[in-house]
Amino acid sequence: MAYSVLQGLCSPACGTFTCLLPFRQLIRSLLLASLVAELAAAAVLGRVETSVRTAQGLDADLRTLCDAIGPRMAGTEAMRDALQWGLRSFQEAGLQTARLEPVPIPRAWREGETRIEVVQPRPFRLRAAASAFSPSVREPKEAELALGGSGQEGAILQAGESLRGKIVLVELREASSLESLGLSQRDAMVAVREAAEVGALAVLIVSTRPRQLLYRHVNNLSAELDPIPSALVAREDGLRLARLLELDERVRVRLDMPNQIGSSFETANVVAEIPGDGLPDEIVLLGAHLDSWDMGTGCLDNAVNVALVLHVARAIAEAGVRPLRTLRFVLFGGEEFGLFGSLAYVDSHRAELDRHVATLVHDMGGGPLSGYSTGGRRDLLRQVERLLGGADEFGRLRHTAKAYFMSDNFTFMLQGVPSLFAVQETSDYYSSYHSEADTFDKVDIDSVRSSAVVAARTLVGIAQETERIAERWSAAEVSRWLQDQGLIRHLRFLGVWDAWRPQRNGAALDSN
Repeated sequence: MAYSVLQGLCSPACGTFTCLLPFRQLIRSLLLASLVAELAAAAVLGRVETSVRTAQGLDADLRTLCDAIGPRMAGTEAMRDALQWGLRSFQEAGLQTARLEPVPIPRAWREGETRIEVVQPRPFRLRAAASAFSPSVREPKEAELALGGSGQEGAILQAGESLRGKIVLVELREASSLESLGLSQRDAMVAVREAAEVGALAVLIVSTRPRQLLYRHVNNLSAELDPIPSALVAREDGLRLARLLELDERVRVRLDMPNQIGSSFETANVVAEIPGDGLPDEIVLLGAHLDSWDMGTGCLDNAVNVALVLHVARAIAEAGVRPLRTLRFVLFGGEEFGLFGSLAYVDSHRAELDRHVATLVHDMGGGPLSGYSTGGRRDLLRQVERLLGGADEFGRLRHTAKAYFMSDNFTFMLQGVPSLFAVQETSDYYSSYHSEADTFDKVDIDSVRSSAVVAARTLVGIAQETERIAERWSAAEVSRWLQDQGLIRHLRFLGVWDAWRPQRNGAALDSN
């Protein structure tokens, strides 16, 4: 083939060397065009980076979300205010396509005036908070307290009939990392399910954080009510109870947990765009969840990354950049209840998912960004390393193919859409995760701005690529990935495999 092309470029009378001249000129022109394109792309990224570093509003956005609006649990007035604020903020940044898209939530839940107290051997009140989606205890109930281990699988089942009608105390280990916190959350889920199976009245879970710190987690991701009531008790109180029981003291506890439980309702996602200039039908998405739990002010989880998304959108708009593909920015609603915001997004945008080139999701606090996870995709990892290699001036980024089941990124991965999840330093994050301590004073604004620079370079860099950085996986490929990563058992444990399993054209794939 090369000889035929060369022959076509030569005149019949040309000599051996002179006939190569047009070919060399063509190669030179192609190389020059490539160099010009690279320089133009670098100039665009430079403009974006400068704008992200200098644009105003990041600190003000965080103060508004964390302090003025505060905790933003789905279905609350504060969340409705946050949605309107997000919509208005995108519009004021120049993204006139900004809109609210509905997100259905199957059940409403709020904590009532929880009161848990010891009545024997000596009366005292416990510092406590109801677990999310715990059933209500509207008429105070009193029962004997019994030790239920530390959440290890099978421990409560082994105790069996001896726990029937009792309140079970589960002593979780103190958290020392985000990973250990996740394991403790799993242990709490196991304890509640096993306690219900043996006929226990309720479960008290000892907090994994010291100094009276309380927090809130779900025990399932489907917004179903737990089978029996459960509550978190302050670590100091819980350990006191455990010591009393270890001394064979008879401990009786009274529960009053009038949680407010309602029917299905609707929240929303905030969606905005900067249209592409060349391939506007193809989409690169940057997102973070807007909702939070009702403890603290939801600043590290996840106001810092909502502010990051808005800051990147504002900076790109101010720089006047229109990359090849459309940039879409999404603030998801209902993530804390069970990824309902991103589930609603992929459902309503199912017809255009083939045109989603990539998604980026930030939801791991405000610590220094250490890189992106590609969720097990090695092909995507190589592309990210190539795209960000020149941007890593300090050599700090360490991208990974590890699959994180952490946030709304997982919804896109189940649909086969190439997805990146921001991995961040969490030493200052896990201790206040979902807790009363998640407040503005924990935020390092400079760190958030630095992460925004990387997010913007990644977003625009992917949008500017001539070819897609990776292809969308088929449902069969996603199923193989789930098996390889050992995630099917995880999804079954969480009770969402039947609802979330990979599907195309309405047909779900089965898997053992």
